[in-house]
Order: sequence, then C-alpha cells, then structure tokens
Amino acid sequence: MDSLILWASVALVILVALSAMFSATETAYTGANKIKLKKSAEDGNRKAAKALKLLENYDRLLTTILVGNNLVNILASSLCTFIFTGMFGSIGVAYATAFMLVIILAVGEITPKSLAKANAEAFATAMSGPLGIIIKVFIPITWIFERFSGTVARHTPSDSENSPTLTEEELRIMVDEIEEEGEIETAESDLIKSAMEFDDKTVSEILTPRVDIVAVDKTATMDELKEVFLRSGYSRIPVYNETVDTIVGVVYSKDFYTKYFQADKDQKIGDLIRRVRFIPESTTVAKALSEIQRSSVQMLVVIDDYGGTVGIVSLEDVLEELVGEIWDESDTVELDIVRDTDGGYTVMGDANINDLMEVLERKIDIEEYDGSTVGGFIQYRLQKMPITGDRLKVDDITMIVTSVRNRRVKLVKVIAEEPEASE
Repeated sequence: MDSLILWASVALVILVALSAMFSATETAYTGANKIKLKKSAEDGNRKAAKALKLLENYDRLLTTILVGNNLVNILASSLCTFIFTGMFGSIGVAYATAFMLVIILAVGEITPKSLAKANAEAFATAMSGPLGIIIKVFIPITWIFERFSGTVARHTPSDSENSPTLTEEELRIMVDEIEEEGEIETAESDLIKSAMEFDDKTVSEILTPRVDIVAVDKTATMDELKEVFLRSGYSRIPVYNETVDTIVGVVYSKDFYTKYFQADKDQKIGDLIRRVRFIPESTTVAKALSEIQRSSVQMLVVIDDYGGTVGIVSLEDVLEELVGEIWDESDTVELDIVRDTDGGYTVMGDANINDLMEVLERKIDIEEYDGSTVGGFIQYRLQKMPITGDRLKVDDITMIVTSVRNRRVKLVKVIAEEPEASE
C-alpha cells in the first residue's frame, strides 16, 4: 500500500506540472503578439513559424488546451483523494479537496499564467512543438467539442467576422504606448500618426484659396510674366484664360528663364505652358498625392461642383501634411499661431481651427460650421463679413478681428480665460 501511495504521489506531481504547462500555454497563446512572432519567423525561427500556424486555427488550439488542462486536473484530484483517504481514512476527502484547491490555484493556475503573460511570445514559441503533438493526439476528442461549439456559434448572432482586427484609434493608442516605452522617437510617432490621418483630410483643408492664387493671363508678355516671377518668388505660375476660373496650365520658372534669355522677349507665353490636372475639392490628400505621382505634375487645380476654381494644391502642400512645414530660402516664415507676451495669441485668419484648439487645450463649439479656418468660423458665427474690431465670444474664449484684407480675416487676437477653480 505504501508503495502504491508513493507512485500515486509521483504521478500527482507530474499531473500538477502538466496542469501548470496547459495553463501557461493558454495564457501565452492568448496574449502572444502575432507581429512579434511573424518578425521572429521571418528571421528564421522555425518554432515561431510553427506557433503562428497553430494560431491560425485558434479554436482547435484552445479546445485542445482546455481539454488537456481539465483532464489532468480531474486525474490529479482523483489521485490526491486516493492518497489522502489511504493516509487519513474518510476525512482524507476533505483534506484532499483543500489541498488540491491550493495546489491547483497556486501551482497550476496563478503562477504559470503570470509567468506566461510576462513572456508570452517566448513561451508560445517554446511550446509549439509539444503542443503540435498534443493537438494530433487529442483530435478525436476535440473534434466532438468543435462540432458542438460550431453548432452553438452558428445560432448565436455575432458581428466579430465583420469587425477589423485593429481599428485606427487602437493603432494610434498603440503607437503612443510604444513611444512612451522609448522604442520609437517622438518624430517617428508623429510621422506614423500623420500617415494614419493622411486619408481622412480633403484637399479643401490644405489648398491655397482662389483669392491667394498668383496667376497670369495667357495673353501676358514675357516681361509681365518675369515681373510676376520676381514679385512672387514662386517657381510655378498658373496661367488662365480671361479669369482664374479657367486655368489652362502652368509655367515653370526654369522653362521661362531658358526661353526668356534665348528667344524674342515679345513673344507670348503659350508655348511655355505645361498641363495641370483638375480634382474636386472632396478629394482626399492621399488621392491627391496618387494623382501627382501618376500624372507627373507638381500642381493640381481644385474645382467646385460647377467647375469653378476653388484653389490650387502643390506637391509641397501634400508632403507637409506628412512631415510638417517645409521651408526653403525663399519662404518668409509665418507661424499660424503665436503666443503673445500678454498671454493671448495672434492667430492667422487661415489657421486651422483644430490646431487652435490643440494650442489652447480647449474644445471650441463650432456648431454646424463645416470649414476649417479660424476666419471662416468667425464669419459663420457673426453671420456677416467681419471687419476690424469685431468680437466673438465662445464660452471662455474671445476672438477679436485685428486685420482684414480683401474681405478676408487676416489676423485675430485670441484670449482664453482661465477656468475657474472648483471649490
């Protein structure tokens, strides 16, 4: 009898160890990062590749683990009862129950799962070989449970099949967490998030508006065009026929100066005109970039529903949405939002109102306003053409129009009151 109890004790230790293994494996495969496993597999780790293959049929994997875990736990409980009743008689059942409760929780569940959670990918990789064998051995049993769970699942409404694995917002949070951990720099994080927002913005948010377009009539002389190039400092000038609503092309400065110094200066500019592409104002920034790449043009003309010119978008405008402002030696650096010494802000009329909210760290109620500029918002709220001195108060934020040019708000003074401290 003593020999039998000894062997039963050895078997009990092995079963508890198997219980710990199944518990750890369940946690490891549930929490394993597939991206890390794919990277390890691409680096030549065959076990990581095998772990990924096991995860492809997660239902079978989980069923096998749960069947194995419950099987060894039941056997362990039975052996423990046998051992304790042999040692203490009928009271041994109570002792066995208390003993197995502590052992299974501490050794078979909590500790292995905690360790596996901290090293999920490593543990999943290490267990891929043994687990593959166990899955094959348990196929007859798991097949029954798979059929049962599949039948229940078919009669249970679920939208999990249509839901994405990772949403854009979840990815943004993940990028922030990786940045906080120091794995990527702030600049890299900003670039990733800019790329994520790239397809959410339309060209109407980044274009140079019609009233700010520097262009020439196609009947202009070479001397007149030269004056426009010198005065504006631009390397490309749109050319229109009678009005800016009928832009017919664009002249590049390099083409102009080559022709200007080699040919008759009194000739017209028609033979210098290069084609431009036209896009609707609802076009996303990402599609605008694709259009520039496909058509090999550097400038797009944005038109409204009636074919009129809304503005122009250049390759530089598009790229700045990804990498931020790009300044060259001919640019005059003008910041859209500048902090004043009195605590207020001087804001350009065409500054993005969302950027202003970020700077102020306040939420502005824009109501039904569907534009993007501070000046446009002021005009929308005032319901009239703003003039110098007009004031607009939105909650604890005051906007004062300080400069108007060509019926457009040029500068705005923004004052944000400090929120009252709660008692």
